[in-house]
Amino acid sequence: MQDWASAVLATQGVDSADAALTARLLVRTSLRGIDTHGIARLPGYVDRLASGEVNAHATPRTEEAGPGWLRCDGQGGLGQVVAHHAFEQAMARARQQPLVACHVRATGHLGALSAYVAAAAEQGFFAFLCQRTPPVMALPGASGPVIGNNPLAFALPVAGRAPLVFDMANSVVARGHAAQAVREGQAAIPSEWALGPDGQPTTDPVRALQGAMQPIAGHKGLGLAMLVECLAASMGGIASAPDAVTGTAGSAANASAFALVVNPALTTGRETFDASVSAWLQTYLSAGGPGVRYPGQRQAMCEQQRSRDGIPLPAGLRAELQTLGERTGHTLPA
Repeated sequence: MQDWASAVLATQGVDSADAALTARLLVRTSLRGIDTHGIARLPGYVDRLASGEVNAHATPRTEEAGPGWLRCDGQGGLGQVVAHHAFEQAMARARQQPLVACHVRATGHLGALSAYVAAAAEQGFFAFLCQRTPPVMALPGASGPVIGNNPLAFALPVAGRAPLVFDMANSVVARGHAAQAVREGQAAIPSEWALGPDGQPTTDPVRALQGAMQPIAGHKGLGLAMLVECLAASMGGIASAPDAVTGTAGSAANASAFALVVNPALTTGRETFDASVSAWLQTYLSAGGPGVRYPGQRQAMCEQQRSRDGIPLPAGLRAELQTLGERTGHTLPA
């Protein structure tokens, strides 16, 4: 799957190394069970590349903007390429100083944010990432989307165990779940997921894509989305909103993000940090009841299982990928 996805991206003029990186991150996202943001995003990315909305030849650039502050210009490239570059630059500096922040502009859809923070945690860092999306979210009664669902994620190393990885959109579910329901021919979605174009809750996934997603916990979800606006837009001086998203396509091609990398070895010391994490995490696990897990454990187990048994493809997605393969001259492997 990874080789196939890389070959498909290369047909759109993407450099072979960038195509391989993007394919690897998409496949790992699917391996970890985040099916709405893994290989299912490939057709949308190819469409964005074909239309020129995403720059196949982008070379992300990062500059020092102040002590512990980086600015990354993604040049409109694939989000996986841009975010990977930004994190590599931030982690390189965080090996010498406790904390590094990076504002990212002009990037394509990043996919699942957990892919980047998990990789940083596997190298011993605490990492935080948030992305500003086009307005896709509103409370009942709104005349249309008012703010992005602005996902955020963080991860940290856990001594002797899989990293703790938390990733969420500030909507009840990501818009990709409604798009997935349409693709798979699902007749209805839960009424708490989305609003129709009339501003009222809907169970129709098509009307959901025409309307807006509902925020988690009402006004609290909107407040968290505003936090992301502050970090991913205002901290970079970005005033304009990303291009609107329509239909089942992925997020806007011209988005912005904010990343933070902290090196525990240079803050409290790694042993002290590990002891603290183990203490409060053990309290959580001991009191959580049967089957308790901390965020990231299920994804790690899913990655092991799917690496062994393969990635399941629902019929609708398989058909879409087969069509993509025919369009690009690369047959989808069995």
